[in-house]
Amino acid sequence: SIDTAANKKFVDAYQAKYHDYPRLGSVVGYSALMSIAAGIRKAGSADTDKLAAAFKGLGVDTPFGPITYRAQDNQSTMGAYVGVTGLKDGKGVMTSYRYIDGASVQPSDAEVKKLRPG
Repeated sequence: SIDTAANKKFVDAYQAKYHDYPRLGSVVGYSALMSIAAGIRKAGSADTDKLAAAFKGLGVDTPFGPITYRAQDNQSTMGAYVGVTGLKDGKGVMTSYRYIDGASVQPSDAEVKKLRPG
């Protein structure tokens, strides 16, 4: 029920292929693979060191919206939908929800630097 063009495109393609609706793991797995593909394109290689460097500041479009891998620690800003669960047509759904952007709940760059001094 997430009403965005990116999510609708993902859901439609998923349902056409699997004749079922995607679960959270479907979105997370898809986003992870899209991230790896974007990283390899940016790095021009699948070499571990080049790929790690390419992820610094990497932007990726996901069904939940655009995410970024922070340059400081390559942590994704992918967030999550939180809300109240219920039933609709015998299936579990969120009856009211909102998206929490991962960037808004991550430690600041200064805090990360303090926690990871090396």
